[in-house]
Amino acid sequence: MFDPQEVLACPASGPLILCPGRHERHEDASRQAKNPNGVSIDTAERTATHNGPVSMVTGEELLTLTDGTLDGILPFDFTRLYRTSAVEIDSGLGFGWSHSLSQHLELHSERVLWIDPENRRTPFPRPTAARPVIHNSLSRATIYLGEEPDELILALAGHRARFYHFHDGRLSTISDAYGNRLTVQRDRCDRIQRLDNGADRALLLRYDVKHLVAVDYQVFQRGDCEANTWRTEQTLVSYRYDARRRLIEATNAAGESERYDYDERHVILQRQLAGGASFFWAWERSGKAARCIHHWASFSQMEARYAWDDKGCVTVNNADGSEEVYVHDNRARLVRQVGPDGGELHKAYDDQGRLIAEQDALGAVTEYHYDEAGWLNARLAPDEMPMTCNYRHGFLRTLTRGQATWSCQRNAQGDITGVSDPDGQITRYFYDPKGRLLTIRFPDQSGHRFVWNALGQLLKETLPDGAERAFSYDVLGRRITRQDEHGAVTGYEWDAMGRLTRITLPNGACRAYRYNAYGQVTAETDELGRVTRYDYADDLHLVSRRINPDGSTLKYGYDHAQLLLTEIENEVGDLYRLDYTPGGLIRQETGFDGRRTTYAYDGNGQLLKKTEFGDDGSQLVTQYQRDSAGRLLLKTLPDGIKVEYHYDNLGRLVRVDDGQDHPLAFEYDRQGRLITEHQGWSTLRYGYDACGRLKRLHLPDDCVLVYHHAKGGALTAIDLNGTRLTCHRFVGGREQERQQGLLLSDYAYDEQGRLQVHCVSQKQRTLYRREYAYSAKGNLLQIADSRHGQRHYQYDAFDRLTGVRHDRDQFAENFTHDPAGNLLIRGRPGPLVLQGNRLHRHCNSHYDYDAFGNLIRERRGIPPQVTKYTYDSQHRLISVSTPDGKSVSYRYDAFGRRIRKTIGSQTTQFFWQGDQLIAESAPEHYCSYVYEPGSFRPLALLDGKGPADACPLYYQLDHLGTPQELTNYGGAIVWSAKYTAHGKLREVSQGDGERLKQPLRFQGQYFDAESGLHYNRHRYYHPDIGRYLTLDPVMLAGGLNPYRYTRNPTGWVAPLGSGGNCPQEDKQGCSVPYEQGRASVDEGEPDAPSPKPSNKYGYCGDPLEPRGIF
Repeated sequence: MFDPQEVLACPASGPLILCPGRHERHEDASRQAKNPNGVSIDTAERTATHNGPVSMVTGEELLTLTDGTLDGILPFDFTRLYRTSAVEIDSGLGFGWSHSLSQHLELHSERVLWIDPENRRTPFPRPTAARPVIHNSLSRATIYLGEEPDELILALAGHRARFYHFHDGRLSTISDAYGNRLTVQRDRCDRIQRLDNGADRALLLRYDVKHLVAVDYQVFQRGDCEANTWRTEQTLVSYRYDARRRLIEATNAAGESERYDYDERHVILQRQLAGGASFFWAWERSGKAARCIHHWASFSQMEARYAWDDKGCVTVNNADGSEEVYVHDNRARLVRQVGPDGGELHKAYDDQGRLIAEQDALGAVTEYHYDEAGWLNARLAPDEMPMTCNYRHGFLRTLTRGQATWSCQRNAQGDITGVSDPDGQITRYFYDPKGRLLTIRFPDQSGHRFVWNALGQLLKETLPDGAERAFSYDVLGRRITRQDEHGAVTGYEWDAMGRLTRITLPNGACRAYRYNAYGQVTAETDELGRVTRYDYADDLHLVSRRINPDGSTLKYGYDHAQLLLTEIENEVGDLYRLDYTPGGLIRQETGFDGRRTTYAYDGNGQLLKKTEFGDDGSQLVTQYQRDSAGRLLLKTLPDGIKVEYHYDNLGRLVRVDDGQDHPLAFEYDRQGRLITEHQGWSTLRYGYDACGRLKRLHLPDDCVLVYHHAKGGALTAIDLNGTRLTCHRFVGGREQERQQGLLLSDYAYDEQGRLQVHCVSQKQRTLYRREYAYSAKGNLLQIADSRHGQRHYQYDAFDRLTGVRHDRDQFAENFTHDPAGNLLIRGRPGPLVLQGNRLHRHCNSHYDYDAFGNLIRERRGIPPQVTKYTYDSQHRLISVSTPDGKSVSYRYDAFGRRIRKTIGSQTTQFFWQGDQLIAESAPEHYCSYVYEPGSFRPLALLDGKGPADACPLYYQLDHLGTPQELTNYGGAIVWSAKYTAHGKLREVSQGDGERLKQPLRFQGQYFDAESGLHYNRHRYYHPDIGRYLTLDPVMLAGGLNPYRYTRNPTGWVAPLGSGGNCPQEDKQGCSVPYEQGRASVDEGEPDAPSPKPSNKYGYCGDPLEPRGIF
């Protein structure tokens, strides 16, 4: 999605930005950089490569590895690169290798040749007083005179420019626009000995007679004058050479080594990784002119052969039989590329090397236009409004799309100091003299402040609401503690390679991780000491087997040239298979139940057709048509219904029509924010505050909600039709108090942010209270409820719920789970039949499915009571027939949201705000739902239609956001409920007066009394068996068990009824594999526009819960 602030923050890709104050005019002496063999090349990062990586320009190997980092305000990566064309050059790392400090200038009377860290040669005229600045646009580099007489400064264009200072052609300093410096110190042999960041940190380069043998991370120890000394904290990398001065081994800080073999002329033949895998090369020609013709590995999936001509073209023949073609011009610019699936891309450039046009595989052309100074001033993309730009001193100053213009102010160093949106609201940024961000000042005048140390490490952060976070670091610059806004401290421990080995949570519980040489987790130990282990295939970084704490296993297989997941074997031996196109798009997937789906794509890799195959051989075909920008225009469903999508000239969705008398239309403001949406006969309208937060919501019945926020964004109150609905007090992002009518709720949390106490009072008298207790693992152990007594919860080794006990009645629940995670309810007599995760029989109930895995018939008891379910071609439930002969039907809009329910002659209509149910209307009933902003947690029910009749009732929720009570303005309970662990209503109590309908259950669920099911946005949930009726619509991306609700109903919610947006929580330093999340098909369908974000799937309370969700 277009993000103007992200675009504004980036420098242009045109002429290079100079140091502060150096904005004088300069000449452009464009010549392409060349490799040591005299062939035009670009930087390794910008070069098209294949596998190894082998350059598709020259055929040489461009192996780039980072061996360590010097942290600080101006961080520096010590990187080395092997370039085949440099095999005759020894820069101190052996033939063919260079590193990020091995650069120098060759000075001649009228010209300068820059040998950069990649062993490229970039020529410039020598700067003089008459022409102090010379630009080389083809190489995107600039040279200019320094402040000292013999100083020349060089730089490459990039997001954060770095300036390389040379004296007499020797590198002396690296600096940035703020004057932060890395100083190069040399030994008596004129070799670089130390890189000093000026903040008591340095890299020490150690040599033998001729070669670099180690790089150490050093800390300066200050004492009295005689005691000042550099101390080595860690050897980042060490190098070993053979008798011919060739690098043959590199060993990292953890003692893990990778090795290299070469031919007689130092051309690389083999690289063996520390984890055991090896890569091999075969070459045509020899020495620095060598071109790779065959590249393969010790594992079978990777192999390619290359056929070169002398006109800049190379054809790649992959092991799967597919071909790729790369064509470059004589300036190393890619002009044509044919992908493995056959799609062709073409590019065109001007004489200065700037991209002026590119044509995609379907023939759509995007043009780029530049001003006289070389800055991009317009981008003309097909079917899109042009984007125009204005620059000053090499930085984007304004950006315009349509009628909207974003502008920014910058300091002398080019950093943004202010951003003005199309409505004139300004966000300001303040920096210290070193360039460290000190404050962000938002349009509401709130501020976000930062405190840094001399190394550029964040020490303290003051949030806009005044709450503070604090951080500390070890001597190697790794974060070791984080103190949150409430004083809770999380600790981190790291191994020598900076991999997280231990997390100590605020409650003292610990999680631990072990790794292999690829940095992949081989074992994780949870807070209770339970260990999950991971095996890896063929000495690769890809997990082949997960061994669960109980010994059950999950297996993964890979059989594709891109090492993509092709097979999963779950814990009960069922298989899920994936087949791909040569380009890596899923071509076919076969589920654990044997159900098959195939996909066809256009030349740009966009889905054209999806075919679902039923068990009986039937097919459901969905077809997609798109515009040249890739936007979906028409979706033809298997039943022939056509859904049309319309966009404005800025690419925003403005109308969706499925021809079913419920069109959808959307309107936006200049900033692209949704301001109006029409759904059938109803309309929602939105207004925003200066910071872009939702301020005003006009509901379909003309009720108006107004949201009030404190500086920084915390919600303080909501008004309904000009009258106060609720009041809120937040501290550090957590709600502490809520006023709902005459009731006051107080909330308390444990050290990890989980709800611990909810107390409801009136006039300082406690009415009821709930307390929550959790295990070290974060599972809910107990609820002490003053109204309903105590409930106790038990779990198995997978944190799945196994039992619930109540102290005030004999009701108890007991569960088991099969190895694949299917829920089984103990205490119900009778057999159990499961196949491919489909539940066929459980106790005295039988379940039948259609050819596509949808539950179509449920038979209970003897004689059987039969419920029948009918679906449309998109597997949406459209009718239910109950055992008493009654029938109910359902209809949906183009986004799949339920809009109508009909029982006999009674029809209820539903209205939506994005994915949230906002209102429902029936002939004798109307109500609206108000949610906590940014969530699916209900806040209030407005009973009645319109400002005159809407009566607010207030939700009292549990820790999950499930309604426990509804209270009126005076505080009386008008509705209360008890549930089973999986959300089935056990008992409901009504207050005095009219019987109230309250259908909301787990977050995102709506109870249908006629069927007993919960409508859960994309699917229907069956609370009696804790499963969905249909497969997850996002298939494998939703998890390994497509019918399961969640792993743990006491700690997880699924507001969308789909796992496709499950977050992989931030576990810094860890990379525990969970490959199936990557194996998904993007159907390219636009989401329903919404004025605000929502949490689509989440674990309630613990942000560090391991990602093994399913």
